[in-house]
Amino acid sequence: MKNRAVIRFWAMMTILFYSTALAQAGQVITQGERSWAKQAVQQEKSLAAASSPNSIAVLYFNNKSGQEKLNALQKGMAVMLISDLSKVEEIQVVERVRMQALLDEMALGASGLVTAETAPKVGKMLGASYVASGDILGGNTQEILIDSSVLEIIFETLTRQPIASGALDELFRLEKEILFNIIAQMRVTISPAKKIELEKPLSVSTAALLALFLGIDYSDKGRYAEAANMYQQALVEDPKLEMARSALQELRAMGLSTAEELAIVEETPPAPPSPAVEAEGSSVGTVVLVGLGAAAIGGAVFALSGSGSSDDNGSSDVVTPEVDTTAPVATPSPGTSETLDCMSGSVAFSFSKSMSDAGSAEISPKDFADSQGWFGDSYVISWGNDTSTCSSSLTSVQITLRNFEDTDGNALANPTVFDYSVE
Repeated sequence: MKNRAVIRFWAMMTILFYSTALAQAGQVITQGERSWAKQAVQQEKSLAAASSPNSIAVLYFNNKSGQEKLNALQKGMAVMLISDLSKVEEIQVVERVRMQALLDEMALGASGLVTAETAPKVGKMLGASYVASGDILGGNTQEILIDSSVLEIIFETLTRQPIASGALDELFRLEKEILFNIIAQMRVTISPAKKIELEKPLSVSTAALLALFLGIDYSDKGRYAEAANMYQQALVEDPKLEMARSALQELRAMGLSTAEELAIVEETPPAPPSPAVEAEGSSVGTVVLVGLGAAAIGGAVFALSGSGSSDDNGSSDVVTPEVDTTAPVATPSPGTSETLDCMSGSVAFSFSKSMSDAGSAEISPKDFADSQGWFGDSYVISWGNDTSTCSSSLTSVQITLRNFEDTDGNALANPTVFDYSVE
């Protein structure tokens, strides 16, 4: 009887949570969320299954690019997806602060990252029927790859979504690709008007978005003054970024921010215009100062063209460009020092030079990966396996890159064979 009472209690708590989730759309973790998380961990085995078939938790994405400057996207992708999914009436979305409180209670708060093994447990404790997550791949801000997936908890089925690829400045577009794939996976139909609403980006300013994401991360760590500074920076970059404005107002209402820090909410100056760049194909980046460091967003890329020397008669010397014979180098993400998840994952190879579309990967065992190919400038190998493939006898995978060459015809330099441990 006591166990039944506990189950009924947690079922009621889950229903109460869903009825208030959208109303509590703040970014500060309150004592209420922390108390709930503590009880959820203590009563994990007594928790009932999610009562709504269209409830979803969006976990933080894992930055496997090897580039620390992309760490802000780990929470950032989840923030954008949660914001958009909350606009779909048929979908009930777990609050980000509630998820963060649970991760803190599970001693995962520092990284915020959930493994494939713990994702079902976290999803169940959050009362979700679906769990969305993903990996950030690629080696630079000009070409990032986002490999996302959706786990349906009741059936324990993991569905990998098409990889979204593009430059960091296209972040809002990449998020929309993932968003509509998630909605389709949840078998929810949206109207044309709702689709138009969802296509509106949180902000088209990458600088503003990254400042917002960093502010949220500071807030999660209790560093509210630094969070306020980041929210202010976000509003300087994009005065219309309402999430940054409301987050700053929330800090003030809770007594966590000073009047001076809130002043920017009253009258936000317009973002300074970016200097025009006349060179074709160039772009201008913005630098956001973060504490003692700086995160470079975008970056100016200039095509420098040389001119031949002229003599007094106005004739020009014709300079024949030398053919580059340097062999290209492949760099995998994640690196071979990391252990691959046998059930689902991907490896993205970036290259030191511009590559032709020749080449393919040989994988051993042969049936481990189910897809491979070019995504922008990266070559991606991905897989989604079942337990029959991921037996206890499978402990390693070898990837061999064959017949890859750059646009000058130079073959790939060693190493071309990459050995991974698998679990």
